[in-house]
This record gives sequence, C-alpha cells and structure tokens, in this order.
Amino acid sequence: MKKRIIFAAISAMVWVGYASPIMSDTFTYADGDLTTESSGVWTSHSGSANFIQVASGQAVLTHGGGSREDVNIKFGLKTFGSLYFGLDVSVDDLGAPFTSTDNEYFAHFRSDPNPYEFLARVDVVPSTGGGDYTLGIASFDSTADAVWATDLEYDTFYRLVVKYDIDNDRATLWVDPASSSDTSILGDDGTDQDRVADSFALRQSNSTEDETIRVDNLVVSRNFGDVAIPEPTTAALFFIGLAGLLVRRVRS
Repeated sequence: MKKRIIFAAISAMVWVGYASPIMSDTFTYADGDLTTESSGVWTSHSGSANFIQVASGQAVLTHGGGSREDVNIKFGLKTFGSLYFGLDVSVDDLGAPFTSTDNEYFAHFRSDPNPYEFLARVDVVPSTGGGDYTLGIASFDSTADAVWATDLEYDTFYRLVVKYDIDNDRATLWVDPASSSDTSILGDDGTDQDRVADSFALRQSNSTEDETIRVDNLVVSRNFGDVAIPEPTTAALFFIGLAGLLVRRVRS
C-alpha cells in the first residue's frame, strides 16, 4: 500500500514537470524600456531607437518610422516536434478600420544559430467583414499565408495561440481557443530546411497604419493546454498539494 501511495505522489510530481511551460512572462516590470526593466531577460537583436516599452504590466509595440527595436527572450534550443506560444494581444483604436496593405508581423519564434530565420510570424491585417482588423499567420514567409476569418475589435484583448511544427515547417493560429480542436488557420507547408527555434521575439516596424499593439501573459510550451489558458500553475499547485498529502499519509 505504501509503495502505491509513494508511486502516486511521484507520478503527480512528474506530471507537473511534464506539463509545465518552457517559459512564461507576465511583464510585471516597472514602466520603461523592456530590455532595461527586465534586467536582461529580454534582449535586443535589432534596432537602436524607439525601444519597446513596458506600461502598466504590458509590453507595448509601437510601429512607426525610423529605427525600431526588436527583442527576444531565450528558452533553449528546440530541434524537433511542436512548439507553442500563447499571448494576449490588443490593438489600440486607430479611429477607423485597419486598411494597411504592408502588413508587418509583430510576434514570432526565432533562432540564434540562424538569427534571421523568423518562424510562425503573426501580423495585423485588414478586416474581412467590416470589423476593425484581423490577424494573419505565416509559417516562414514575412507576410501572412492565411488570414483569420472573423474580424476583431480595437482595445480588446484576445488570446492568440500559435503552434509551430518544427518537423514540417508549418504554423497554426487559434484565437481565443478552448481546445486544439477549435477553429484554426494553417500557414503554408514549408520545405524541410532543418529549422530550429531557441527564442520568442517581439517586433516593431514601420507600417502604413503605424498601429500600437499591447501584449501580455506570454507562455511558451510543448503543450497546447499550457498556452491556451495562461494559468499553468493552477494544475501544478493542485498536484503538488496532492503529492504532499500522499507523502504525509505514508509517514503517518
């Protein structure tokens, strides 16, 4: 009996380790430059002015002219399988629907071994049905391969979930999903180039609309569930508590 209880406790702890995200960030830094206030957690890989800011616990990406900073956060080299990121995203009200045709991506995976290989790029694109804007996904290209069919609203946060299939060089996008079986869009099937990922990046650029994008609650994981609901510690705390209870029962 004691052996079964100990095994259950160990299994619970192993499950927690497996299900835990690779990394996460809620941007709870002081207001100011993201790279400075995060004390090197985020590092710049492009640009030398108009730095990405933290404001009220969110990262703020402001598109515009001139040099614009791009930043990344490392999570360790991943060379196979599927990799997910989840991100809360809101676009500031432009006063009119988004109409830019030079759509610029603002979030993606990348790799220092090949620093200009940007994978699973997400961009803001014009609405398709009279709304404010919508989103696009590209597996490897710089412009969207596929566009989310439902229009989104300004000043509203949506949960973006992106999967990058490293083995097949293909990206998938969900918006506010409850499960992986929910509606998604699939980027083009890329050619196998042995691409890898070791970091997540945020990007500012110069677009026609020069929109401002706010992001929060970043999670990177091998598991869809970790990134779809940005509260991975809830289940972990439950199982850790269960493991502790079982161990105490053994000792008593």
